[in-house]
Amino acid sequence: MLRDNFKQNESVQANTAFLDELMEKLPDYFTSIGTFDLEKFRDNLKEHNIDELTSGYQLGWIGKDYAKKQSGERSTTVIVPDLLHNQKNENRDSQNLFFTGDNLEVLRHLQNIYANSIDFIYIDPPYNTGSDGFVYPDKFEYSDEQMKEMFGINDDQLIRLKSIQGRASHSAWLTFMYPRLYLAKKLLKDSGVMFVSIDDNEQANLNELLNEIFGESNFVNKFTWVSKPEGRSLQSVGANGTSEVIFAYAKNINEVSEFKSSASKLRNLMPQNYSGYEREVSFDEKGEYIATHELYNGNSIFNEETRPNLVFDIWYRESDGDIKFEEPSESGYVLIEPHRNTDGVHKYNAYRWSKERLQKNLMICCS
Repeated sequence: MLRDNFKQNESVQANTAFLDELMEKLPDYFTSIGTFDLEKFRDNLKEHNIDELTSGYQLGWIGKDYAKKQSGERSTTVIVPDLLHNQKNENRDSQNLFFTGDNLEVLRHLQNIYANSIDFIYIDPPYNTGSDGFVYPDKFEYSDEQMKEMFGINDDQLIRLKSIQGRASHSAWLTFMYPRLYLAKKLLKDSGVMFVSIDDNEQANLNELLNEIFGESNFVNKFTWVSKPEGRSLQSVGANGTSEVIFAYAKNINEVSEFKSSASKLRNLMPQNYSGYEREVSFDEKGEYIATHELYNGNSIFNEETRPNLVFDIWYRESDGDIKFEEPSESGYVLIEPHRNTDGVHKYNAYRWSKERLQKNLMICCS
């Protein structure tokens, strides 16, 4: 257990961590004395017909500039080990680190050693339900005069910014989350992935916030899990919510491998998902798998009359996985006919996939 001893620096300092990152990525825009040449940057944007500074889709809220300022600040505290905790028998040989204290300060400290080195981050942030204890911190890190100077705002704008203090509002939640997600992303390896749990209260805002920080192209998936089948015991109109979601974002989607696990392990972890099903675990060159659906559509209403484009013959060659939709002249192919329909009227059930989708997925799985 490591604890924070806070020593607040009262002076207004430049966002040095952010400037260091800019200098590394855009050295051409820094002067000989280390200041960023904003006019040169703007001129280059105009030269290339880029107008993203003033137009485009953006997520905005009260406190966003302050949240960005926090995300680039360096720690002003010292972390010291809790010797009593570390010397306990159950902790003495542990290879783990446990931190307690303000998580923003801890994330700032972690940048020094663990930046670009973490494979996996899972966070379960405040849901902002009004009953989960979340309120934005009652005190900003800077004095009123410092904030007016840093953000170029007047007294009225300062009052508006400070209106999120001690409140559980959308703006307060976003201001709280932005620097923490920003710093957590910097800890990830290029192949790293972050998972974030959330319920309906901030799901839409979290989605947009993660898009802004990670980039929409690095969205991996949104996993929905049924947290309470009978419905959560919260006030609602019409129907109780039964599920929550987990957003998954990659630092670099091109560096992330496929999410997979063995079928037998999943069966042991989630026996309720397999109750009533005695599905056989099979093996191929890619590992274990369980076939959960046939290629054909089990509903007889989908047939050669209603879905003529989904009723066709398939010739399959096991030696190389090749498929054809016309009888091949070469040997080695096996004919797979559409499934026989049982409605007493039609001959076949339709396939779930078209010829084009079969070809596409065959190329993906076997490339």
